[in-house]
Amino acid sequence: MKTRPLVGAQFHDFQNYSKVPYLHGGADLRAPAGTPVYTPVSGTVTLSSYRIDASRSPLRFAYIRSPFRPEKEYTSKYIEACISTSDGTVWYFRHLDAASIPQAVISKAGRGIPVEAGERLGTIVGWSESVLPPTEKYDHIHLEILASDGTYLNPISLLELPPDRDAPVIQGIWAVPNEGSTAFDWPEHRPVVSGDIDIVIGITDTVTGSAYRHSPYLVRAGLRRENGSETAVLLPMADVFRFDTLPIHGDRTQLATVIYRESVRTAAGEILANGSGGPRYFLMTLTNGNPVLGYRPEYSLRTRDLADGVYILDVEASDLTGNTARRSFEFLVRNSR
Repeated sequence: MKTRPLVGAQFHDFQNYSKVPYLHGGADLRAPAGTPVYTPVSGTVTLSSYRIDASRSPLRFAYIRSPFRPEKEYTSKYIEACISTSDGTVWYFRHLDAASIPQAVISKAGRGIPVEAGERLGTIVGWSESVLPPTEKYDHIHLEILASDGTYLNPISLLELPPDRDAPVIQGIWAVPNEGSTAFDWPEHRPVVSGDIDIVIGITDTVTGSAYRHSPYLVRAGLRRENGSETAVLLPMADVFRFDTLPIHGDRTQLATVIYRESVRTAAGEILANGSGGPRYFLMTLTNGNPVLGYRPEYSLRTRDLADGVYILDVEASDLTGNTARRSFEFLVRNSR
């Protein structure tokens, strides 16, 4: 795109339209309907109409594609141009206006004839629903990039976007039993925990100039133990999530409820993640792995390996431009009775 679009959903965001949890997989670049879309890369092109086949039981999220037929009158917003480059990278541009696709592109589609970088693919189709906040239409192009091995790449890191000065907001931190959803009680002004636990944060991020909420690009955490008036570092600050890529291939329901969590029950009531209409709100589990170890639901903070006492979890959340929010979470380990 030759304009600087606002950013909507990021490729690492949790979504749960129709209560099906999945990772978004692409970046929504917001611009008004009718905005021209140009390919930034050269490569062979295919055009498709598609529908999403998603289910919670069994859990799945898949695209069902049909060849684009220029003679057909399309009313759907689900029209896609796919550009495959010489190195095997695949760029998907979704939500094109079918009537706007140039005949030059149609004539090359599916015939192995490349489009050139800078060539116009069409224009953004009008989006019928609003996404909160703000209460306005959500016209956008969904850009998704897959490396030759099927790895989802972060489109935002490859684009020139408006400057961002807004740091993520860490809105809450809770300790819950591993793979559980009910937070430990706070009888002594801090949660008292035991056994294998998960640490969950409630978090949102925005890009300056846009009210749309998404999840952070980078989350780091470290653990300290309180020792009188001082603290001792047990686990230095290290990456928990760094979304240059997604830790999945194929079906994007993978890890959607391992990296993210759908709800947490607290003494104040149930807190729900929201990855659909809005306003968006994300719950991220900090103890289910890291970029080196990978992510599994059974991973946890094993408090039985810690002496009873007071511990402090330090959390940092950053966006792609380095704006960072920090927060600490104090809890009491009490395994011995």
